[in-house]
Amino acid sequence: MAVNDAAVFIPGTGYAYIAPAETARPADLVSPASPWVDLGHTSRENGLGIGREGGDSEILGTWRNPSLRERRDPISYYVTINLLQFDNQNLRLFFGGGDITGDEIFGVPLNPAAQDHALYVRIVDGANALGLYAPKVSVAPEDDMEVDVESFLEMPVRATILGVEGSNLMEFLGAGLGTPV
Repeated sequence: MAVNDAAVFIPGTGYAYIAPAETARPADLVSPASPWVDLGHTSRENGLGIGREGGDSEILGTWRNPSLRERRDPISYYVTINLLQFDNQNLRLFFGGGDITGDEIFGVPLNPAAQDHALYVRIVDGANALGLYAPKVSVAPEDDMEVDVESFLEMPVRATILGVEGSNLMEFLGAGLGTPV
């Protein structure tokens, strides 16, 4: 593979969007249209995180061959985002639902539930951009809100990527990826 300076990213700015679970990736990757909803401001200091869990390996052997096979635990992936905008959409993601029927009131539910959505994140480095699309994620709080008088109040959420039959688990979208048509 040849060296490609344009394939290296400094994530200068970023945008996060959700849509109903199993919504197709946006046709316009720069300005996704409805049903995609912009999550607004997110933390610059505690930016986007892409992680994985599992995948631990165990070596299985026989008396004759002590390292005959390797068995791996399933791997799950997740995206963490620290939401800064306190609006109905983001509060619902952090608190697992909510009552918005009152004027200027958000009611936190007694029995919260993870929220299922499709996720699209756009990472921008000058003229270069990289997208991440997952057709189905389960969004729930990642950590506590911490009040720091010198920083924005953040709602850390974790979007665990779930499988959808017949679809990729997630897709990275960008120039130079895949097979050229």
